[in-house]
Amino acid sequence: MSQPEGIPLDSLIASRLARRLRLRDLHTLLVVLESGSMAKAAGRLALTQPAVSKAMQEMESELGVPLLERDARGIRPTVFGEAMAERARAIIDEFGQGARDLAHLADPNVGEVRIGTTEPMTFTVAEAIRHLARDRPRMTFDVEISDTGTLLADLRARRLDVVVTRYGLGAGDADLDAAWLFRVPLVAVADRRNPLLRRKDLRLADVMEEPWTLSPPDTFLGRLVAAVFAREGLPLPRAAVTSVSIAMRMSLIAGGCHISMLPRTMLHHPTNAPWLRTLDIIAEDSAGAIAALTLKGRWMPGPVRLFLEAIREAAPLTPGVDPAPQ
Repeated sequence: MSQPEGIPLDSLIASRLARRLRLRDLHTLLVVLESGSMAKAAGRLALTQPAVSKAMQEMESELGVPLLERDARGIRPTVFGEAMAERARAIIDEFGQGARDLAHLADPNVGEVRIGTTEPMTFTVAEAIRHLARDRPRMTFDVEISDTGTLLADLRARRLDVVVTRYGLGAGDADLDAAWLFRVPLVAVADRRNPLLRRKDLRLADVMEEPWTLSPPDTFLGRLVAAVFAREGLPLPRAAVTSVSIAMRMSLIAGGCHISMLPRTMLHHPTNAPWLRTLDIIAEDSAGAIAALTLKGRWMPGPVRLFLEAIREAAPLTPGVDPAPQ
């Protein structure tokens, strides 16, 4: 078939696929990949397994490339499947964003913001939410608390609208926009009754054998803590308890002998201020700064833009922080 004059070939292919591929099939592809099997996907989609298999076969036939392959662990995407899944997520996300835009246009005080943040940043996020809720009580917020790696994965998968976390200055992720909020150093912390608080001019080398409770070394915060010790020429101390949960580590510190290294903002959180103290240890300021991260090129509904404005206003009021980088 000859190409009509003046119409780019890519446009012709896109037009043909738009007529033949259905949004339902793109959604089915994503569910199959998330489930890892046709049978599980069929259950989630309330379809029969043959119907799911047929939809995938028709999509592969239409595209002319294999999207799925099977091995001992189940179904996984081919390189073509991964590429198509990435586009499918973006397409479905745009439809969802469109629905949210319509709801916001119909009533500017209604809308949802899906926020991801780490436990130390919950105070700042809560302040921003309180600010918005005063004027827009019908706006809703879905807040996911997790480690930075998980949050960024969910942001890129479009399950979150914005992530508030520590981010490396000059990290250079081409797909992310960073609104810098503030710096917050890491400090060594203990319960107010810990005898280490009576010692002055401590160095990290002096507390290597103490019962530490730390983030796993392969997490974002764990790597930052390891870097603090490395700058002192020290290895990461042996952790008596390792947990990604800061709440778990705080529970161990409270009333006991465990110590940890956490962002300084934790000292000022209303639930921690009465009992949590910092040891007299000077550690070099940790890398990075706190930022509100969004995906570049992704349309942000009004409620998301309003949240970003609110978090910028709340950031300087957060106790225990230093000014944002310029």
